[in-house]
Amino acid sequence: MLATETLKVKLRQHNLLDDEHFKKLIDDECKLLTSKQLSIMVGLKGDAALRKQRSKGRSLFPYCKVGRRIFYPVDEIVKMLHKNKVYAQLR
Repeated sequence: MLATETLKVKLRQHNLLDDEHFKKLIDDECKLLTSKQLSIMVGLKGDAALRKQRSKGRSLFPYCKVGRRIFYPVDEIVKMLHKNKVYAQLR
């Protein structure tokens, strides 16, 4: 038996989540946002600005890419927002 044969992952249909369970997992347990949800949260008109930032390698927020889908972890976004907080200074 070759070493590469032991590293192969076997996918079985009953081990995969269907779309409904996947959406429930994202919404309830993982606390992940889609690009559209994040754009609404930070007050952008659409998710095009986030897409452009990712494509240029200048994303302000950390993200995860699963296949072609992009997710933003809420806890990382909150940390990033608090880290970049600017306080107003009186003159």
